[in-house]
Amino acid sequence: MSVQTMRKIKKIISRIKLSVIKKLIYINTSFYMFHFTKYLKRIGINVIGIPKFISSDVYFDGKDYSLITLGDNITISREVMFLTHDYSINVVNGANGNFVRRLKGEKYTINPITIGDNVFIGARVSLLPGSKIGNNCIIGACSVVKGNIPDNSIVIGNPCRIIKKIDSFENQLENHKISIHEED
Repeated sequence: MSVQTMRKIKKIISRIKLSVIKKLIYINTSFYMFHFTKYLKRIGINVIGIPKFISSDVYFDGKDYSLITLGDNITISREVMFLTHDYSINVVNGANGNFVRRLKGEKYTINPITIGDNVFIGARVSLLPGSKIGNNCIIGACSVVKGNIPDNSIVIGNPCRIIKKIDSFENQLENHKISIHEED
């Protein structure tokens, strides 16, 4: 068998393992998280510490998994996208008369994505190449993140913007302006 065939077989086996791991979420969340975190490390994602929860349908850009770093005690909700590459430069080149066919000669940019410790990322957030989220941040659902998000920030929107700092949100919690429920 050729090296290329072996790579394809390995990729298929990896996909099968991932689909089995993703089913574990319906059985036991802790068991799922243990095995999913182990899988993410095995494919090259830098997992620092222990994630609280990562949804089974998060999309991690496969261009180079080692460009993605996940901090300790993070929560990543459903359908979040981690995009480390961008092919849009080909449109610019094409507009300048340097049109390139698919794959051969295509150019792209590639930049890391880093998530700090104690971060919550809401559903359907898009993290673009070069994004860096600091510690103790909340990223609101459907936000598009590009660039640096400072520590202790709450951000929402497309493009995302800081709407408040964690300490002002904490004050709201202390004054009971927000209804709080606890898991059993």
